[in-house]
Amino acid sequence: MSDATPQPGSGEKIIELRLPSKLGYERVAMDTASSLARRMGFPEDRVDSLKTAISEAVTNAIEHGNQHDSAMKVVVLLTAREDELIVSVADQGRKQLDEDCTTRQPQIEDVFEKSDKGGWGIWLIRELMDEVEFTTAPSGGNQVRMVIHLEQ
Repeated sequence: MSDATPQPGSGEKIIELRLPSKLGYERVAMDTASSLARRMGFPEDRVDSLKTAISEAVTNAIEHGNQHDSAMKVVVLLTAREDELIVSVADQGRKQLDEDCTTRQPQIEDVFEKSDKGGWGIWLIRELMDEVEFTTAPSGGNQVRMVIHLEQ
């Protein structure tokens, strides 16, 4: 399920998770990332932010990218460096993420007026992480790269 592989000369540790596209498996990614972040020395409030961001990213990959197809995987890469943790979450979906979804600012009024309550997860990820980038995954699906810095 996971593989911690130090990269020669880089001081990096990489953990790769391949999760089924079933709700509930986001907890595996949250638990793994939070355990790693604690070992790296992140304070508890930053660990909580990380857990929330990963939960949102993996849930989006399951629901929107892979459209609940349990045969498809969500790949989570955790790269621990001396001063940061890089988290990459990729789906295998064929539907490319609409760029508007990644930049839209949700409005509280929409919660009361619209039936579609979406848009808050990506906003939350951007608020909680230090760096966020949306790209196409090597598998052809969508990928979000999130970075959280360890302040010494």
